[in-house]
Amino acid sequence: MAHGHETSPPPRYTEASLVKALEELGIGRPSTYASILSTIVDRGYVSNRGNALVPNWIAFSVVRLLEDFFGDLVAYDFTAEMENDLDRIADGERDRVDWLREFYFGDTGHPGLRGVVDNLGDIDARSINSIRLSDDITLRIGRYGPYLEVAEPAAPAVDAGSGEPKEASTPRRVNLPPDLAPDELTEAKARELVAAPPQEDRVLGVHPETGRTLVAKDGRFGPYVT
Repeated sequence: MAHGHETSPPPRYTEASLVKALEELGIGRPSTYASILSTIVDRGYVSNRGNALVPNWIAFSVVRLLEDFFGDLVAYDFTAEMENDLDRIADGERDRVDWLREFYFGDTGHPGLRGVVDNLGDIDARSINSIRLSDDITLRIGRYGPYLEVAEPAAPAVDAGSGEPKEASTPRRVNLPPDLAPDELTEAKARELVAAPPQEDRVLGVHPETGRTLVAKDGRFGPYVT
């Protein structure tokens, strides 16, 4: 007899469980945990949903950038060892100038920060801010928020009537609901959003000073009022 089995995603971090993970990895100190939590919230990397810390889309771009181009500098072991080095400097066991020189120019342990900084122009921002969900749907994290980019079926390269080249079709954009958490965006959910009819304009009322109608619209960069 076949038995069904569903895989549950790992539970979201809470402030307490995140602090516990930092302690286990040797990152930070008890005196710095509060500032770490404050920083990731203030910069919009996570949002509080009840007791849970829910990551925002911008966090995925930041983590991808750091892992792809600053991997040695954000590795857990390196971060934990740096804490120990700073303690040695505070205790007078290491020279701070020598340590900073090695950190910037590199040594046998890591290539140093300078080599990465000198090549920042090689970073493809569009690639860093893109997550492929399927062959025809890509999540883009833009300056106005996340959206789905849908590749339309390829059109003939040449107009059948005139024989002139045709312009390539522009991918369609679909905005994400603001309350949709990243771990809730599956391929099935993305296709549901793509297939949904466009949101109609909604009349909010009349401006008290101008007498003009206020309308909520859903634009290419997200919802707005006009």
